[in-house]
Amino acid sequence: MKVTYITAGAGAMHCGACSRDAALARALIARGCDVLLIPLYTPINVEDGPPPGTTRTFFGGINVYLQQHVPLFRHTPRLVDRFLDNRPLLNWAGKFAIKTKAEKLGPMTVSRLRGEEGRQRKELARLLDFLAGGPAPDVVNLANSLLSGIVPALRRRIKARVACTLQGEDQFIEDIPEPDGAQVRDLLRRNVREIDLFIAPSDAYADHMAGFLDVPREKVRTVRTGIEVDRYPPPPRRPRRPFAVGYLSRITPEKGLDLLVEAFRTLVLDGREAVLRVAGQTPDARFWDTVRADLRRPELAARVEHCDVPDLPAKVRFFQACSAVSVPSRRPEVRGTAAIEAMAAGVPVVVPRSGVFPELIETTGGGVLFPPGDAERLAAALAGLMDDPDGADALGLAGREGARVHCAAARMAQRTSELYTDLIEGTN
Repeated sequence: MKVTYITAGAGAMHCGACSRDAALARALIARGCDVLLIPLYTPINVEDGPPPGTTRTFFGGINVYLQQHVPLFRHTPRLVDRFLDNRPLLNWAGKFAIKTKAEKLGPMTVSRLRGEEGRQRKELARLLDFLAGGPAPDVVNLANSLLSGIVPALRRRIKARVACTLQGEDQFIEDIPEPDGAQVRDLLRRNVREIDLFIAPSDAYADHMAGFLDVPREKVRTVRTGIEVDRYPPPPRRPRRPFAVGYLSRITPEKGLDLLVEAFRTLVLDGREAVLRVAGQTPDARFWDTVRADLRRPELAARVEHCDVPDLPAKVRFFQACSAVSVPSRRPEVRGTAAIEAMAAGVPVVVPRSGVFPELIETTGGGVLFPPGDAERLAAALAGLMDDPDGADALGLAGREGARVHCAAARMAQRTSELYTDLIEGTN
């Protein structure tokens, strides 16, 4: 089976979607699939480097930006575009991508969704020429529906079935101000009519996105997010004293680190022996400054560690030093990758009762749920784990086993390849 997977690079940010896509590509290759992974905008940034079959970057972020804002660059020769698409330059530009917010990207998003009618039509033509010049794929899979601007032209040039993974793009779209937001939604719903299959990481998100995209629910199938679980060995014994609460995610208001700090302060003021370990990139400098000011309070300062987690070994060491992990996101999480990684390492998680987490905890048994946005209940859930260390150990063991059974990259690839086969054979 020949699969062309088109993903979106996230610049300098370690991106859960990119990690999922790379893990899926590796696992599909291990199953004997011929996978071509095509990054758009910037090279993908994953811990072990891109998987085999990764091509050069198309729709290079610098070219896309210049073609949006400077008409001259919609007609420049390939020599100029190739220079702007070189990897070191895209990597440099990617350092600024994490600071770009949805409210500033409305017009460019509209243009990309317009496909051949948009300002980046030159980039679309190059991508299609590349695809048409090689062996025909059986399936083309888009990493998210915001890439669907290429689909109408793709269907005319490439005789392949088209699948689309759904990975949280609705939250990006909701942040685009009007009138661009309405145009984005209209164009998105127009484009996705030509997509054969949608893949969501949870049943709840499949229900939501069927309505959001206005597509039949039966076209949206569930494939749970998978990671390479064997890369996350547990410690010989889960730390108990001091009780180490871990946070590993982007440090933004949406991810809720401030809620965790508030809950942690409650534990400290109650006289509990606890420490807080924080790791993650800081795209929102103002928010991070506010959180750090709270962490410098006299009662907290000596109990907080800001960890650098630049690679997979450091991430594993981070989890192994945690008694529990919490990412108390304000917005419903779509994939829950950090929670899956923590459970794979045998660490119980405390997560909001929203998004993917209720299904994830029900499936794995690896953690505790609390009401979203409720720092008091979060503190109570963490205190419950502290007061019942044997129960917390049991949650960690259940989560580790559950992650291996339900959240392994191999299982994700098996389910995905089955859906691809059904699609090719016309049974979807």
